[in-house]
Amino acid sequence: MNILLLDPFHSGSHAYWSNHLTQQLNDRGNVNVELRTLQGRHWKWRMLGSAAAFASTILEADPLPDAILTTDMMDVAAFRGSLSFKWRSIPVIQYFHENQLTYPWNQTDPDSRNGQNRIYGFMNIQSALAADAVWFNSNHHKQQFLRAVQLFLTEMPDHQLPHAHDNIQTKSTVLPIGIVNDQRKDIVPLAHPPISDPPVLLWNHRWEYDKAPDRFFQSLTELKQQNFDFRLILLGQQFDRMPSAWEAIQSTFHSQILHSGWANSQSEYWSLLCQSDLLLHDPRQEYFGISVMEAMRSGVIPLVSAGHAYDDWMAPKFIRRDNIPLLDQMTELITHQIENQKLAIETTEGYDWRDVSILYESQFLTLKR
Repeated sequence: MNILLLDPFHSGSHAYWSNHLTQQLNDRGNVNVELRTLQGRHWKWRMLGSAAAFASTILEADPLPDAILTTDMMDVAAFRGSLSFKWRSIPVIQYFHENQLTYPWNQTDPDSRNGQNRIYGFMNIQSALAADAVWFNSNHHKQQFLRAVQLFLTEMPDHQLPHAHDNIQTKSTVLPIGIVNDQRKDIVPLAHPPISDPPVLLWNHRWEYDKAPDRFFQSLTELKQQNFDFRLILLGQQFDRMPSAWEAIQSTFHSQILHSGWANSQSEYWSLLCQSDLLLHDPRQEYFGISVMEAMRSGVIPLVSAGHAYDDWMAPKFIRRDNIPLLDQMTELITHQIENQKLAIETTEGYDWRDVSILYESQFLTLKR
């Protein structure tokens, strides 16, 4: 079976997903994937323009693919409308990494203030309706999106598409993202070393609004005020314009930072994860949680907020409880360190890309039948 994978925003987790999925399926040999990409920048223009950009470049493909897989950054309705007649019967699958109906827009974005952000939300709805199958990276994400579809459309003045919710739900499937366990064989010890004294806290997420670095800074400040000593390893993708919380962390905790910056290689990244003990994360959204899962695979004990995709796959003891102070929860996790490190590692066992790719392959082959 031949699949054409179109990644309109080839950066970060999107590129991670498309690159590894392509490699794993091609290695297995039952599904052949051709990956085509656009650079991961100017995300609004990618949502508006990637359909026409891809439609104009794939027409020379021969033979035609059996199916097309793309992401939530593509306007599938516009894409199908831009294709020649012989292409229009090819199934199109849309994979949702995130969606613009429930994504927490930064209030400094002009489109958020003037309501133009709703254009991108409706584009996601229209795309999901035009796709033959809709895949979500987590059940949490799927349910969030479906609820948001209903709410969004009931606020419209007329023609509220009453069957949209059921239409999308019927063709929706959950397919997680995998993690790369090959690195672990050489780098991650089978038994994580004892908790450091003082403990090393980890940040390995994008330094952007939706990941809430400001809340991380608040947690660190709270711990410092309670005389809890710690060290920091700060990883994650950085940008030309960094949030003020990053600068605040750098200045306030400079003497406690063991590492700050992008890891130069996968081996360095996994090595730094192995040097970390605890991960605190209270994002504004998390539709899957690759970085947290990678940390857990290295034996890092997580403490994350409820109401995100973590609820789908995370042990309850790793979810923050509002009625218990942060320091008390951390102390409880540290007290049972070996048990919790083992649980963190075991939680990730089913997410090896080699296992996850079999789920994708099965879905593709079902489409062919």
